[in-house]
Amino acid sequence: MRGSLEKISTQVLQFIPLVLAFLTPLFFLPITVDAFNFNKLYLVSFLASLSMIAWCLRSLVRGKLTVNLSPSLLPLLFLALAFVISSVWLSPTKHASLFGQTTLTVSLFIIFVSVTSLQKSVAVINSVIFGLVTSAATLSLITILHRFDLLTRIFSSDLLTNKSFNLTGGILPALAFTLPVLVSSVAYLIIHRNRLTKSLLFAASIIMIVASLINLTLIFPQNGQSTLFLLPFRAGWSIAIDTLKSWQTALLGTGPDTFLTTFTRLRPSYLNTDNLTWIIRFPESSNYIFTLITTTGIIGTLSFLSAFIRPVCISIKHCKANTDNPAYVFLSLALISVLISFFAIPAGTVTLILGIVLLIALTAEFDLLELKNIQNTDLKLSRKTDPSKFTLMLPSVILTFASTFLLSVYWYYALPTYSASMSARQAEALITTNPVGAYLKEINAAKLDPYNVNYALSLSQFFKSLSLVLLNKKDATADDKKNATDYMQKTIDYGKQAALLDPYNVIVWENLADIYQSFIGFAEGAHNFAISHLAQAIALDQSNPHLRLKLGILFFNLGDSDQAIKLLNQAIELKQNWAIPYYNISAIYKLNKDYSRALQYIQASQQYTSPASTDFAKVQDEIKSIEKLLTTPTTPTPTPTPSKK
Repeated sequence: MRGSLEKISTQVLQFIPLVLAFLTPLFFLPITVDAFNFNKLYLVSFLASLSMIAWCLRSLVRGKLTVNLSPSLLPLLFLALAFVISSVWLSPTKHASLFGQTTLTVSLFIIFVSVTSLQKSVAVINSVIFGLVTSAATLSLITILHRFDLLTRIFSSDLLTNKSFNLTGGILPALAFTLPVLVSSVAYLIIHRNRLTKSLLFAASIIMIVASLINLTLIFPQNGQSTLFLLPFRAGWSIAIDTLKSWQTALLGTGPDTFLTTFTRLRPSYLNTDNLTWIIRFPESSNYIFTLITTTGIIGTLSFLSAFIRPVCISIKHCKANTDNPAYVFLSLALISVLISFFAIPAGTVTLILGIVLLIALTAEFDLLELKNIQNTDLKLSRKTDPSKFTLMLPSVILTFASTFLLSVYWYYALPTYSASMSARQAEALITTNPVGAYLKEINAAKLDPYNVNYALSLSQFFKSLSLVLLNKKDATADDKKNATDYMQKTIDYGKQAALLDPYNVIVWENLADIYQSFIGFAEGAHNFAISHLAQAIALDQSNPHLRLKLGILFFNLGDSDQAIKLLNQAIELKQNWAIPYYNISAIYKLNKDYSRALQYIQASQQYTSPASTDFAKVQDEIKSIEKLLTTPTTPTPTPTPSKK
């Protein structure tokens, strides 16, 4: 019995790297709101749980806890701790941080430490290489089939209508996964002597090359329009440096999964000069290293870099003695490529998993080569006993109880979160055909996952729409008025709930301002709340001219032209080449019969309006109208309404 349990647990640990390497890039389920990264995260969490159970079981039956003291072990441990501490201490959205990137990081660390506890495991190395090459080839084949519309003949899904559809979750993650595997595969087939293996690798490499070329064409500008928008390096570096000005954020960042809110607070104003990206709120920095500096600080970043750079340095040091070792060359080249990608692009879930899988296999390779950098340590607190007896060692028992507790707590919260995402996805599917059913599904999602700000935002907009329908209804009955009041209150309650869940998120304050602005004339004091919430949004996103435009238009509609002009001029200062604020100020001056200034601003609006735009003719007509008023000021003319674009 004891031997069987040890054998099963060992086989599970050997099998997990293969599943991680092969299945994770391909895994997706269209039953949740995010069909890709969300499901990959849960797959990794499940594999980590399975890995932890197998490691504990193996330690118990062997009577000792084996730990491989590899170059990456302590850095990955410090990285996991940095994520956890930053989530609990500094993140304003602790639940989202803990069950997002922190879960992924801790899960990958668990898999690493448990799998590397296997001593001199050739099976781990071969399974990782086989899994990565097979997965990259399969992923590439699917990309080719999709490019020539062959997938839609086999499967019917809304996802397939998107030409950028990719199982990794995007074109950039696909390239970040495929290219390192491609480079390593070419080197592997050159060194390997088996003809069958060389032939298979050659075929896989050709498929990967074709798919990579297809993906590259998709990220290049299409019809003169960019398709890939990344935060400029200068801006990403600026935001990362700004987080170092406080000792807490310098050490541990602003918290995992908080880059979006940090970006809005620290966004450089010069981004407004780019007419394509100025309106985008980036959820990731220019590359993964900048994201790490921003969200996990110096400790998280240095731990991450140490975990990858130390094995790379060791592999380079011993490369001359292992140039005829295909596995060594494959793993070394792939890890170097992945490390470069962390500095080049925002790394997604698949890239991080690829990096950890390579670390696991390379650690096993170092162990096989008996390098002095690898040491296997057995932790046990007792004298040597009869090997035929089943003896429980204290470290193994402590690990088992701690693992059982932590896994129980995690899945207690994680399973309802997954069910909530499924319910929200069902609500999306029902919204056009069965609004009532969609509402019930969304309510269920909010109950299952009360920490998710998106559900509260969605419900606030849902009740706002219902309220406005009843409020604007002609011949409304007493029941209609009562229901409208109830819906208004629910709208406000859900809007406030979203603000409580994520107080540094500018979107929740924009949402609240939009709610109160919609209820002006129906709810007492709504205009004051709309102003205060827009002001709060501006405080969180100070370099965003669009927010000042919205607040300026709100003041204009409330009859305060001076304040409106002041805010619209602030929007112009933030983005001088934006036509809309000029047009709005012109409309205000025209209403106040200050036609010379109105003409000045409408001419500036024309200067920044593209001749190909549908608004260009409208601006020209307005110029003629104001010029006519200047020559014949008594001539009545309709006054344009300030644009809300």
